[in-house]
Amino acid sequence: MFVRKKRFRLNSEIQRTVRRYWENVPGAIAYLKEALRTWKGIKSPEAVFVAACKEGRKPESAQVKSAVKDWFEWARKNRIVIAMSGEVVYTADGAAVELAEMMRRFPVQG
Repeated sequence: MFVRKKRFRLNSEIQRTVRRYWENVPGAIAYLKEALRTWKGIKSPEAVFVAACKEGRKPESAQVKSAVKDWFEWARKNRIVIAMSGEVVYTADGAAVELAEMMRRFPVQG
């Protein structure tokens, strides 16, 4: 008896999306993994992945890290802070302040 091996193939929409948005694939995979772990009743993991890939979504933790990094770079450039260690930033006069408090006091200005 002859048994054919079944090859794994992605559907054509996923293939097109991966080719077009290659740089977003790692974040989209992580986003999908988080969604599968935390959301209830995902009917189409494929659709979640495609949307995440097209929109450049990342898991919540990566989005928070990115927002903190962006805020810190802006605040440093504007001489609001001079350094950061964990959840604490240091102001130009050397005061240590909670990161969340500083982000609330000094929202990013375009």
